[in-house]
Amino acid sequence: MTTLSTAISVLLIAPLPATSLFLYEPSPYYSTEDSPFIDGIRSGTIYLEDFEDNALNTPFVTSPTNLSYFGTTVKTDFPLSQRSLGVDGDDGVVDGIVNQGDSWITIFRASFTLSRFKRFEFSPDEEGRYPTYVGIVVTEIGSSRLDVDINVANPDGIGLFSDGEFDPSEWFDRPPNPIGVSDNHRFIGFYAEEGIATLLMNNVLQVDHLQYGYAIPEPSTPLLTLLSFSFLLCRKRD
Repeated sequence: MTTLSTAISVLLIAPLPATSLFLYEPSPYYSTEDSPFIDGIRSGTIYLEDFEDNALNTPFVTSPTNLSYFGTTVKTDFPLSQRSLGVDGDDGVVDGIVNQGDSWITIFRASFTLSRFKRFEFSPDEEGRYPTYVGIVVTEIGSSRLDVDINVANPDGIGLFSDGEFDPSEWFDRPPNPIGVSDNHRFIGFYAEEGIATLLMNNVLQVDHLQYGYAIPEPSTPLLTLLSFSFLLCRKRD
């Protein structure tokens, strides 16, 4: 069953003005169970790419290779394994160890150095649908002094989120230290009724758990009742 915190985050998505886009604000993420899309993942209406097979090969998504970089994952038995900052729970246990799985990175061809830019492109499925839900987990940022930029575009190439700047310093309870700390991993997601064709990110070195699809089943009636009761308690305390 979806946890209470996850279900609340689903209900607290922020509508963005003048568009049909809704934002899932950055939220802590330790395993698939923390995804606001978990019910869709379980029902098969949301794809989950965890990169554990060292590839981006879920349907209807690609990452371009013609922009002086290429995508890859880092496996734990490779010399670069200490650079792999994946989702904590991908090794089977949530314990703060983040280099026992895989993550998605982009590397400049010329210098073989990590790029801060990420791009995923979605294509229509057999029914001509673009995903309406898109989310991803940021596991390593480029610099804590710069905003993390994340934007999406519709199938016509029109940007849907012009204010996609997030301050990573707000993700930390202590002075920023984004290297290898699962407490710093954040899920950021979007919903757009017209469909999402492109996901763009900057000031991001590694990501994991790309999620995209078409529907999320509604929470059960008992869960909704529990959520309503929890909100009433919060309002009384305020």
